[in-house]
Amino acid sequence: MRTPSDTTCVSPGSRLHEVIARIQRRLEGEEGFTLVELTIVLLIMGILLSIAVPSYLTFKDNASKTAAKADVALALRSVASYGADNYPSSPADPDPGVSTSDSGYAGMRLDFLQAKYDASLSLTAGAPYVVNPVGFAGTATDFCLTATVGRWTAAQRGIDNPVALGISFDGPTCTVH
Repeated sequence: MRTPSDTTCVSPGSRLHEVIARIQRRLEGEEGFTLVELTIVLLIMGILLSIAVPSYLTFKDNASKTAAKADVALALRSVASYGADNYPSSPADPDPGVSTSDSGYAGMRLDFLQAKYDASLSLTAGAPYVVNPVGFAGTATDFCLTATVGRWTAAQRGIDNPVALGISFDGPTCTVH
């Protein structure tokens, strides 16, 4: 039996029905979002994009730098092997059909490195590797190896020098800025 004070209580089930009924009335009507609601959503999206886009571009730029340096390091193994195998009368001469009198890094070409030492090296001109670019005179003890990824170029001159990284490359001196 209910007391008069119990008639003012609302059961959880009836409250849920009331909320569902309100939602259904809203969905059935022709009402849409207000201009203020749309403006707030666009403002939030703008703020999120202003944070996300620069972060993405920085991440992509750092990935290009790392990839260019890694490409030079990968190809350097083949270059070192070429220099060790390339001497007169060598049984492992990497380019016997071209020259049997050169030594060290003299006469080194990307196709020799790809054929003899690392088949994964791309032979597409400048993508990403260049060996002894135009204007650079490779010798028995000196070479220039570059790899470009995105806007970054990594270059190494000679076997003992560190890999240099930059946006602007100067072929005759094998330097990047």
